[in-house]
Amino acid sequence: MPTYDYKCENCGAFEKVQKITEDALTECPECGAPVHRLISKNVGIVLKGSGFYKTDSREALKDRARSVNKERQKDNQALLDGDVSGYVAQAESTDKKLADI
Repeated sequence: MPTYDYKCENCGAFEKVQKITEDALTECPECGAPVHRLISKNVGIVLKGSGFYKTDSREALKDRARSVNKERQKDNQALLDGDVSGYVAQAESTDKKLADI
């Protein structure tokens, strides 16, 4: 829940934790005087999902690198087995998969 800043005409400034759906306070909970909601610079925004944080993008890069390495291992195994035509086919398949990433 967000914290809103208010200013009472008698008591001064205070904070109040409220739901977003709640109406703004119109009177001070201490003295009953009129209050005004202030524009706060203390904003706590939580961005969820992939791509918002440095660590998210790094993880995505690591995952892509792992995927590339697995595909290249298949290429190398075909070459080590002496299967040149299999290597060519696997390498072309890998190139297509990498183009999609």
